[in-house]
Amino acid sequence: KRKRRRENSSALHVASSSSSGLTFKLHPLVLLNISHHNTRVKSQATGSDACAGTSAGADSPPPPPRVFVCVIGVQRGRTVEIFNSVELLYDPSTHSLDCAFLEKKQELYKKVFPNFYILGWYSTGSDAQESDMNIHGALMDINESPLYVLLNPSINHAQKDLPITIYESELHIIDGIPQLIFAQASYTIETVEE
Repeated sequence: KRKRRRENSSALHVASSSSSGLTFKLHPLVLLNISHHNTRVKSQATGSDACAGTSAGADSPPPPPRVFVCVIGVQRGRTVEIFNSVELLYDPSTHSLDCAFLEKKQELYKKVFPNFYILGWYSTGSDAQESDMNIHGALMDINESPLYVLLNPSINHAQKDLPITIYESELHIIDGIPQLIFAQASYTIETVEE
């Protein structure tokens, strides 16, 4: 395993394209899981706000909490297929990840699907955030080069493509300092089962 180190920076750097040459295939079940998870969390947040009442003068409800889950699948040569997702215990207040829980989940999943591994994680939001690198870094103990799938849950009727972005992490030298950054990767939706 290579050593991983990330220096603190004031802003998150994102590259517009990845240089890895990997091919990513995203299966529909992952899209359904992300959408369902986001809808459920949004519904629970809205329901609890309605029960608690709203404060006077509030113009709009707060945005729903982001969701965080691991994605699993296989890598065959230069092709990475993302098949499904498993729970991720993440505490946003401390930016900590329960890696022991995640390793146990992976162990259980591998009993049924022995070739599947934790490939990375997904979340919701309009853009990658600096705090996302904390989750990414924690997952590097399980997969040295995790990927990050981001779903933008905002509705944009003019957008023709799915609001999904897949990021890989790359080590770049920025202002003379080695930093891990997110790099956008292209992907296809895989609709044919093997």
